[in-house]
Amino acid sequence: MTSTSQDQEHGIAPAAPPAPPRVRTEFTRRWTSRLVAFGEFIDGYDLLVMGAALLFLKPDFGLTATEVGWLGAIAFIGTAVGLVVFGDLSDRFGRKVIFVVNLVFFVVASLASAFVTEVWQLMVARFFIGVAVGMDIPTSHAFLAEIAPKARRGRVAGSLPNLMWLGGAITSVLIALALGPHLGHDTWRWLFGLAALPALAVLIARQFLPESPRWLKAQGRHEEAKAVFEALGVEEPKSAVPQGKRSYRDLFTKGAAVRLAVVTGFFAFQSFGGAVATVAGPLVIESTGIGTENSLYFSLAGFCVGFLAVALGARVIDRINRRALGIWACLGVFTAGVTLGLFGGRSATVLLIAYVCYSFLTWFGPGVLAWVWSSEAFPTQLRGLGSGIAQCVTRLMIALNIVLVPTLLERLELTTITLYACSYLICAAIVALSPFLATTGRELEEVNAPRSVKA
Repeated sequence: MTSTSQDQEHGIAPAAPPAPPRVRTEFTRRWTSRLVAFGEFIDGYDLLVMGAALLFLKPDFGLTATEVGWLGAIAFIGTAVGLVVFGDLSDRFGRKVIFVVNLVFFVVASLASAFVTEVWQLMVARFFIGVAVGMDIPTSHAFLAEIAPKARRGRVAGSLPNLMWLGGAITSVLIALALGPHLGHDTWRWLFGLAALPALAVLIARQFLPESPRWLKAQGRHEEAKAVFEALGVEEPKSAVPQGKRSYRDLFTKGAAVRLAVVTGFFAFQSFGGAVATVAGPLVIESTGIGTENSLYFSLAGFCVGFLAVALGARVIDRINRRALGIWACLGVFTAGVTLGLFGGRSATVLLIAYVCYSFLTWFGPGVLAWVWSSEAFPTQLRGLGSGIAQCVTRLMIALNIVLVPTLLERLELTTITLYACSYLICAAIVALSPFLATTGRELEEVNAPRSVKA
């Protein structure tokens, strides 16, 4: 006789199933999306700080153009590795565990990079910092998409992390400007080491975050998922979250393969051209001969314009057709880039206006849309890996940009920008040929359903 039968025989009610873990409702509702997105502040600070740090590293180490290119690119290569490996692991073991591991890794590597004495040592440290950043990106990317209501997914999964990213970039330039006059060539050490402080704070705060509710549903843990949805104040999706065994082949079936190719191509080409307004910005502007400090001020202005553009874009990204926004914004960036490359060297006024337009339109449209589309394109069981693949190719394209920029600027000067601007023509064509990218107001499971490519 079973214990349950014995209990019933003696009039004892069977034990209730264990309750799902208690979720801190107020903390969860207020801070979850912010703390998840804050990983992008750290990414923005650290990867963009390299553009400012290179201005101090060049004279300190006597760097060649090739060394400058590789020092700027090595973290992106590390990020590419982290993206694929840990994007997959976040699908297997959950989003929350990766959040803890990546920031521990980041804090240690950031401190190490501040105390190097040789170029090769800095390259190693920067590579591992990139790996740590790569751990966070697909995990936070997937998490934000999985907790966002369909009416606000553009803002939560696209605008919020990009605002954080730009906030980190702005902070890096402000610190460089503040420390440069006092620390001279050692400024780069402080720029790298200080990145550990916000990372440590976020590491502590993230211990209190819940697991992604959609990931829990995909694992069949429905009661836990329900408790998290309630704590977040988010309605459970009406469409079923796919469950069952995950297979890598699911990413390469006909419809999924098209989505993977489209979002990866758009993200990669957008970032290749967009790096002119971000990580490669200080080097591009310095090539005009305006000096290190003025280059930093120019970069700061570009990031502030980008911040404004994302904030304004957040007001429309969930209200208008995202596909139309992507096409017209990409064509606008292309026009601004051609103007900057062909005429920016002749007039300071044209240089300023064209650079501001390039930065504004990049962030108003394609810079944010790339994040939204690549988080929407994949089912929950493969969202971390799919997003990781798209971002991996993207980071390698940015690395290629950074490796090429110093050499191209020496040979072609500001005309180099015209070449990079052409990538936005490719982006516009990709969006025009992909009607399924009109995702405004659609449920996440509906967007990445097998037949959605025909939408």
